[in-house]
Amino acid sequence: MSLVRLALPQSLLFRLPLVAATLVVLTALLVASGLGWLTQRYLIEDVDAGAFQAMAAWNKSLPSLIQQDNVWGMYEALTSVTSAETGRGSGQSLAVVLTPGGSVFASSNPHLFPTARPPNWAPLWAPGTLKLSSLDNLEGRHRPGLSPPIQSGHWRIYVSALRGGSGPSAGTLVYAVSDALYRSRLLSMLWWIGTITALAVALFVPIIWMLNRRMLSPLARLRQSMALDNGQAQRVGSALAGRADEVGALARAFTQLLEQVEQSRRAEKLAAVGALAAATAHEINNPLGGMINAVRTAKRFGSFDDTTQQTLNLLDRGLEQLRTIAQALLAQTRPAERDLMQQDLCDLVELVGPCRHERQIALQTGFDVPESIPLAAGPVRQATLNILLNACHAALVGSTLVFAAELSAAAGTLRITVRNQGAAPPVTAMDGNSPSGLPSTSGFGLWESRRLLLDIGGSLTLSHAAGTTTAMIEIPLRHSG
Repeated sequence: MSLVRLALPQSLLFRLPLVAATLVVLTALLVASGLGWLTQRYLIEDVDAGAFQAMAAWNKSLPSLIQQDNVWGMYEALTSVTSAETGRGSGQSLAVVLTPGGSVFASSNPHLFPTARPPNWAPLWAPGTLKLSSLDNLEGRHRPGLSPPIQSGHWRIYVSALRGGSGPSAGTLVYAVSDALYRSRLLSMLWWIGTITALAVALFVPIIWMLNRRMLSPLARLRQSMALDNGQAQRVGSALAGRADEVGALARAFTQLLEQVEQSRRAEKLAAVGALAAATAHEINNPLGGMINAVRTAKRFGSFDDTTQQTLNLLDRGLEQLRTIAQALLAQTRPAERDLMQQDLCDLVELVGPCRHERQIALQTGFDVPESIPLAAGPVRQATLNILLNACHAALVGSTLVFAAELSAAAGTLRITVRNQGAAPPVTAMDGNSPSGLPSTSGFGLWESRRLLLDIGGSLTLSHAAGTTTAMIEIPLRHSG
């Protein structure tokens, strides 16, 4: 025999509101049950109090009627109370007075208990249901001769000895009250309790459900963000991290974890790039050495015109820079490099020439620098060339590209300015912060330029105003010594 289990959604957005709503319903049912039980108890105590008040009154008047043998007066005294309590005398209460010999002296219902006959208790007697109630908190509980209430079936029976003064017992009073006397009131009050409970459940269950879902919605957003890419997940985590509760603490920890994962990913990427660069540098180092030797041999032993000689000098300096870069990649440190020459800046003008001719861009230069500048030539050449090529590609066709350099001996810095007319660079490219990892999409040239300049203590600043973009390179001079 297979057991069928109810499959509930695993989401806390459903389970916790369901648990809270269930607790609300169970609490309401428990409170309603307690109120119903208390109501029944109070009604029974009210019936007991009324019965003892009636018996107290009868104990004062009935003994004299027994002594006078006034059966009719006794009947009127009994029915005056039972009829008043039942409203119509419909059998919801019954009073019987017994003589000391045990026969019926009078009763409120002569048909069930005829006068001068032994009583037949069958109408009030329900074997197996007898229960003796406590007299606590009931009026008349200290009066001698009064028994506690007896529950028999749907009747509550009260028994009291009738005494005229301090003499012997004049008889016995038996008073029985049916549960129907208070059952209608009990049902009416239970109906109201049930109605109020149902309204409270109908009102508070949706409220509890919505409040729980609202409180748990940040956790749901955090869980859903785990399926997004790293950038979107970080934005969601940052939005929730401002909360002062446990959700905010969890969001802050989640954001920190994402940052650590991103840093690890970048570190792995940089390590892979470094390994590839080292392998590449190792492979090109020997061919570069051969090319440099060939160019220098040709310069030393050959005889060339000015144009060819200028070209060979340009090749010599460019190949030397490539060998320096390759050696730096292999050693993972930047070796001592030659000083920057004014001719290096002129080489950059030549190298950017093909791009200028292709885009029909004029070049305006201004170099206020000495022949030799105490700066590492390789990083400055490479960073400046990246900036020039970026500016050339971004400049409007037919515009003018400005390339200037000046040396401030007082400040001890070299300032290189590249200015072009065109659209503004992306916001990410304008950021002047130090590079912390490879760019995710484009802008590798600017990233590499900032990295190269950072290695020698320099900086790159981009600005855009009135359709003109200005790249400003500032590098502190190298101290001799």
